[in-house]
Amino acid sequence: MLRRIFANPYLISFLVFAGIAARIILIVLSKTRPESPLGAGSDAPTYILLGHSILHGHGMAYVGQPTALRAPLYPLMLAALEAIFASHYLLIVRVVQSLLAVLSAWICAKTARQLWNEQAKWPAFAVAICTPTLLFFTTQITTEIFAAFFVSLFLYFLVQYSANENWNALIGMGICSGILLLLRFNALFLPPMAALAAIRFPLTVGNLKRALLPLIVALVIVSPWLIRNFIVFHGDIWYSSQTGTTAFQGALAPEGRNQPEGLVELKRQQGWWLSMIEIDRPSRLNFPSEVELNRQARSAAILAWNGLGFHIIPLLIKKTGYFWLSTDQLLDTSSLLDVQRKLRAVGVLAYWALLAVAMLGWLRLRKSTPRIAYLLLLYCALATALHLPFTMNTRLRVPLIDPLLCVLAGIALAPGSPRASEHAHTQTG
Repeated sequence: MLRRIFANPYLISFLVFAGIAARIILIVLSKTRPESPLGAGSDAPTYILLGHSILHGHGMAYVGQPTALRAPLYPLMLAALEAIFASHYLLIVRVVQSLLAVLSAWICAKTARQLWNEQAKWPAFAVAICTPTLLFFTTQITTEIFAAFFVSLFLYFLVQYSANENWNALIGMGICSGILLLLRFNALFLPPMAALAAIRFPLTVGNLKRALLPLIVALVIVSPWLIRNFIVFHGDIWYSSQTGTTAFQGALAPEGRNQPEGLVELKRQQGWWLSMIEIDRPSRLNFPSEVELNRQARSAAILAWNGLGFHIIPLLIKKTGYFWLSTDQLLDTSSLLDVQRKLRAVGVLAYWALLAVAMLGWLRLRKSTPRIAYLLLLYCALATALHLPFTMNTRLRVPLIDPLLCVLAGIALAPGSPRASEHAHTQTG
């Protein structure tokens, strides 16, 4: 039934038009304001503040104190755009992100075509451009849309390499994962994922070289950030100074969202929360450096996790629900306006429908190309496992997982069989 419905070109055209129109409306409503109309207490002020700091020659720092609480690429981009477009730069960011969102949808469509057939392309494109979770972040001044674009590209190269073992696809995975490491710290599983995708048995020197290639490319890209941290933090922080506090939150306030009750308990036990540290005011100097803060938070996190005992099991189940079912958007929205809560509830229902259709797509893919299907399942498993010790919520999942769900949904909605006859796994789209 669904395949017949999505075979209608008029429906596809309507969905594509609606997705693009919604983004244009959001851009017009947001203009140059820091917050989008759909946002409520996002990290936008933090990224904007870091962009200002870089623009004025202070680097990634608060009141002169170096920071590694945020990955550097997005603030660098904000600084560059502000230098060029002055007071209109946030509007330009939103336009760029909207274009990237459309391009991400197109990459998802091309990936679906690689995996299945030509008829999977347009359903995947329509689904990706209308998915509420991806639409929501289009005008947010945060990293999600950029991350979703490079994740879409990473998945495209992963599928391409799995199909024909093209060295260029390996390099593409390495470049994408390296850029993502500079965009979001929770992309840390992507270089190992690229290496796993390249491994073939029996192991040979050639196979190991292929597996190491994306790791080396990613390391080269992220190395300036690692070197900078090694220097400014005197070897005490290499990649991120947020691991301690996010691990502590993972045990105490696992949804990682700034609800009042979670903040009170976090401050009581830890003594601070991120919004108290990520400021460019003299009050920041009341706290020690991020090296010491991270060390304290890490010790508190170990004690908190050890104190959970058998309660760890229901906690991990709840966190997985936040991550995969977006239950945080239904249960932990007390600080939002009523209209925002309703909109998010509708978005969750739409996401559940997407998840269900994507699961059908994965089952369909498993019958035709089980190796690639299980590789994509491993991708999801690694993304989930990485987050289990830390905070887990919808926002952390969206750029990493939702592009893949759109690809799989395109396969589920495509009529016909996979193009196994002639070049099912050699055409690169």
